[in-house]
Amino acid sequence: MDIMKRGVRIILLAVALLSLGGCMNKFKQIKITSVTLESVNPTGLKSFDAVVNLGINNPAPSFNIMNLKADVKRDSVAIFHARGENIAVAGRKEQIYRVPVSGQLDSAVTLLQMAVLLRRFDASEYTVDLSARAVVGGIGKDLVYTGIPLASLLEKARK
Repeated sequence: MDIMKRGVRIILLAVALLSLGGCMNKFKQIKITSVTLESVNPTGLKSFDAVVNLGINNPAPSFNIMNLKADVKRDSVAIFHARGENIAVAGRKEQIYRVPVSGQLDSAVTLLQMAVLLRRFDASEYTVDLSARAVVGGIGKDLVYTGIPLASLLEKARK
């Protein structure tokens, strides 16, 4: 009898692992389908609030994106910081999500420096560091991406 119980447990464990593997495969298929800027409102000399429309095709179960942060850098020096509100991504669905974002210039950047940077703006000189926490059913994973070329992000946003 003990051998049968152990055999059933092993089979159940194998089925659970295979199901989890299939689910993880679905998470790898999630795609950002569009990024558009809906609005920008200055909230001070060095800060703003914005709304970004983010298109997501999610073949996986629903999940939450929390603690969304982005830093724009030039020559490895932070120029700009942005924070997005949490997003509840619907499962097995393609949808556009409105994401409120707040941003500000780094405290070391003066308005004069920013004016010069904007006048000579070349996206290929900038990189973006992104971080967030994805949470599925109470289990979370930190997502960190560093050194993403800003030019490639802008190109994807145009498509």
